[in-house]
Amino acid sequence: MERARGCVVIDIPLRRSGHGTVRIADSRLWETYGSIGLLSTRRGLAPWPYTNWDRAARRSLTRAEVTIPGWLAPLYRARGGALPSFLLPVPSPSRGDLTAGLAALAAVPPARVRGELEQWFPQGVPAEVRPLYADPRARLAELREFLPRYWHAALAPYAAPLRVATEEDILLRARILATQGPERLLGSLRGRRITRHGDILRLHVGTAVYARTAVPDISRLVLVPLVFGKGAPYSGSAPDGTTAVAYQAEGAAVLLGENPPPGRRDAAEGPARGDRLEILLGRSRAGVVRGLVAPTTTSDLAAALGLAPSTVSEHLTALVAAGVVRRRRDGVRVLYELDGPGVALLRHMDSRRRVNAPEF
Repeated sequence: MERARGCVVIDIPLRRSGHGTVRIADSRLWETYGSIGLLSTRRGLAPWPYTNWDRAARRSLTRAEVTIPGWLAPLYRARGGALPSFLLPVPSPSRGDLTAGLAALAAVPPARVRGELEQWFPQGVPAEVRPLYADPRARLAELREFLPRYWHAALAPYAAPLRVATEEDILLRARILATQGPERLLGSLRGRRITRHGDILRLHVGTAVYARTAVPDISRLVLVPLVFGKGAPYSGSAPDGTTAVAYQAEGAAVLLGENPPPGRRDAAEGPARGDRLEILLGRSRAGVVRGLVAPTTTSDLAAALGLAPSTVSEHLTALVAAGVVRRRRDGVRVLYELDGPGVALLRHMDSRRRVNAPEF
């Protein structure tokens, strides 16, 4: 690993790269941090496709009287959305739930917290963050108490679509790693730049706004897909040299809906007033289009929408024929997802999104 000016650069020797060197793991803790970053680093609402989630999350957090710790937001702002490594334990591929992440936080020694904060703020730890520096154990205990309450208020209503999007992304990346190798996998990561220098793959994490951060020479790279990964240049490391790096997962548009999961209204009721997509396609077919912002199967989509599988299958057949949806096989499963024209249709006709933003 070397440190380039203004960013973290991780060197991965090709002779070691492969299934034993590069892995993919989910982390509810990292995902939670990503969503907090969106709320705490912006004056207005988050950009598409997070806008509706932002609006709903702020309402829910206010009702539940859940407040982001005052020392946490300044950490995000200090490095353009990044976080110190002690807050980002390397997730286990076999256990990425929030409980595991909280347990790892409980094991962080105070000396590590203070040491990283001194590196994070070379000109001196600011007053807002001094409580964390003065008493790391107490503040991390406060964080472990806050995070489950925050998850319940802001993310629990979206737990199912978040899980589907993350799992599908992991399957996609694992297939690329198995069939095309680590270089192609790293090159496919959105928001991460990969270059090759002889037998070295060089992964660039962040840009000039994210000040230099020490990362040890790695023995293993763990990639962490985040639906809330846009603008989240997270990286963490373990004593054994394992380094974890976040990237933007596909399917973040699962957050478009104002009230997830998609409602199970009777299609015979007709389109909702002002809902241009439902007026154009009809209620149930519009629900199918909205449900395909992440790859899914006919049966899962039918369960989410409360429709008969045969009805969903009929809609999917028509949408595939129209070029709005594409079909692909994943082992024994057949997955459906929006194609380019489908994304454009949803983007321009979905009144629930309420923003006119560029394509994600």
